[in-house]
Amino acid sequence: MTEEPPRNPPPPDIDPEQLRQFQEFQRFQEFQRFQQQAQGPQALPPASGTPALPPGTTPPPIAPPPPAKPRGTPLWRVLLGSKLFRRLIYVLVVLLIVGYFYDKYFGGEDTGSIAKDSGGDKGNVIAPQSPYGLQGTVAMLYKHVINDDTGRACLLFSEDRARQDFAAAFQAKDCESAVHALSAKVVNGAQYRQVGFPVDMRETPSTGPVTVSSCKLQVTGGPRLGQFVLSMQENKTWVITGYRAEPADCLPG
Repeated sequence: MTEEPPRNPPPPDIDPEQLRQFQEFQRFQEFQRFQQQAQGPQALPPASGTPALPPGTTPPPIAPPPPAKPRGTPLWRVLLGSKLFRRLIYVLVVLLIVGYFYDKYFGGEDTGSIAKDSGGDKGNVIAPQSPYGLQGTVAMLYKHVINDDTGRACLLFSEDRARQDFAAAFQAKDCESAVHALSAKVVNGAQYRQVGFPVDMRETPSTGPVTVSSCKLQVTGGPRLGQFVLSMQENKTWVITGYRAEPADCLPG
């Protein structure tokens, strides 16, 4: 059997270096055809100004845009939707209403607020405009005792001697200490502030001084405070100018 000669024998006189270059060129052409088949018939050339990818490099996939961040629910809507928050609002409103009516009907401290006035010989204090009644000087002293308001209570005494006698009646070193000790003995503040005055102590007197005995008053919920002498100042308000101790167990008569 005769050996078949090679189909494409290289020319006998071709240079080896030229043969190597020719084979590399063939491989390069095959690589280009393979790359075109991989990219598809609609592969477009790179846009102007865009660098071409190296041969055989698959272009990276285009990342999808990040999803839009959902808008959060406003805080006020979250709070209004909370049952606990609504209950707290209801409780706050109720407390404000109760506080308003309590101050209106049981407070009554405005006319008894103490401050200095420019008129008068001794620097008149702004005290209640009557010695009697729930808005009068004596009733205000009882209310200051409930609140342990030593400053306002003792300023109702315009005379040092009356203030000292009041402290001595309750074995205290000064008026402030006496008020503090009496406040601790109040067992029912709501009752204690409702001091009852007899019929002859309903009208504001036109002149003074006048005497108010705690034994003639209806006092419950705490200790009786004794007998007071009250005088009218030049600013038409009434202050305590004298004091005398009374039995703690005396009854209205």
